[in-house]
Amino acid sequence: MQPVFNRDVIAGLSDSAASSLQELDAWINGEEFIESRDPMDIQNPVATSQATMTNLESELIAAVTHPNNSSMLSLISQLESYPDEDRKMAVTTAFLRTIPDASLESLTMLLNTGLVDTNHTDEITDRGSLHEAALAGRFDVLKLCLDHGTIS
Repeated sequence: MQPVFNRDVIAGLSDSAASSLQELDAWINGEEFIESRDPMDIQNPVATSQATMTNLESELIAAVTHPNNSSMLSLISQLESYPDEDRKMAVTTAFLRTIPDASLESLTMLLNTGLVDTNHTDEITDRGSLHEAALAGRFDVLKLCLDHGTIS
């Protein structure tokens, strides 16, 4: 099965990467980079919103992996402007991706937000939270997931 990607998101990320490469090249050559990278300059608001969601999700993963509870809570509050389905997906994805490395306290905080679906299966790896916890040897996380009603 091949993953399906949103063309608008890919286009926005591609533009951002190209801009970053130009900025880096200018910096290496001692030049000043003038092009604006203000997200408001991007023509497609859907791509901007999805790219911002992706950035928040990545930052949340970093905050959970390197325990920074205040940053984690701040990032979760920034997700409040998104639809519930998107918020839940972002926090669930962060939970799944951080099972191997995050502290039990951080994972518990994510679960306590009520935004984690512990029965969700990742579309790419086809693994859920119990699979990830077992593969990582995290019996404490297995118990935590089971206590939260995980069945798959």
